Amino acid sequence: MKKILFFSLLSAFTFSSCESDTNPSDIDVNSFTDGVFILNEGNFQGGNASLSFYNKLNDTLTNDVFTAVNNIPLGDVVNSMKTRGDRGYIIVNNSGKIEAVSLNNLASLGTLSGLSSPRYMAFASNTKAYVTDLYSNAITILNPETMTASGSIPTNGWTEEILVYNGSAFVAGSGSDHLYRINTTTDAITDSIYIGEEPGSLALDANGKLWVLTTGGYLIEEPKLVRINPADLTIELSLTFPSVQSYPGNLFTHAAGDRLFFLDGAIYAMDISATSLPSTPLVNGYFYKIGIDRSQNMIYASDPLDYNSSGKVYRYSIAGMAQDTLEVGVIPGNFCFTGL
Repeated sequence: MKKILFFSLLSAFTFSSCESDTNPSDIDVNSFTDGVFILNEGNFQGGNASLSFYNKLNDTLTNDVFTAVNNIPLGDVVNSMKTRGDRGYIIVNNSGKIEAVSLNNLASLGTLSGLSSPRYMAFASNTKAYVTDLYSNAITILNPETMTASGSIPTNGWTEEILVYNGSAFVAGSGSDHLYRINTTTDAITDSIYIGEEPGSLALDANGKLWVLTTGGYLIEEPKLVRINPADLTIELSLTFPSVQSYPGNLFTHAAGDRLFFLDGAIYAMDISATSLPSTPLVNGYFYKIGIDRSQNMIYASDPLDYNSSGKVYRYSIAGMAQDTLEVGVIPGNFCFTGL
């Protein structure tokens, strides 16, 4: 049986901390348009998920901002967040919901509840978005302006990251080991290709090529990094990790789009023209999630420490040089960057 693996993480780094503002009464409600949201998952079934926000304009960090502004808990295990225009969409996995907020002041704009186990979101237009799911074997179609679901697209097993490009949505079909292509006009799956065990992470490079990172499943097979031509779903390059014990994820490009970054315990980087996987990490350590701030070309890496107390986020230059440390919430996970 396939399953998602959650690692126990310890960081080998200690850096100086940025200024931290954790008093909700001091929040500047107009400060969410140029910075980074840190999605603190919280404990499974603990209902203690939270958002931290690092304001790049004044170099301040504020924790638990969603609850401070809206006076309600965020929910159980926040997984990802997407922005479009002046709105943000917070996907709370185990609560089965999406919270829409204003990026001007983080005030709630509505909630879509009743989802099974939502994971990631991508926009086809202002009035159409797709949401992948861990348990429902379907992709939800929703109107992000009205926060209403209009239908679903059946899939064979669970789905992870999703990316929209040139009128198609490309979906990592982790449960089926395939990459799906969806026509964003008809909402139909028009093609798919076998990638390998559990494709989960996607990135588009400067040449318009689609990269897919597989986890290999839990000790099932060696993971792969695959380059695909999105026009016809042909595999142009397939690189296999040397060990079945690798469990890579969080695939990104930086602003120029000619380098890939991913996490396999440590942080790795490689040129898109490379024909072999990197053997030396860009940043040594053991991290939970990473994100790339393309506006500043900065790497953010999260460390949950003991999984019960406040975690940390380390910031690095794109060259892997340590910058500073943020003290955030319980189990910091993915990141969402605004002001790009």
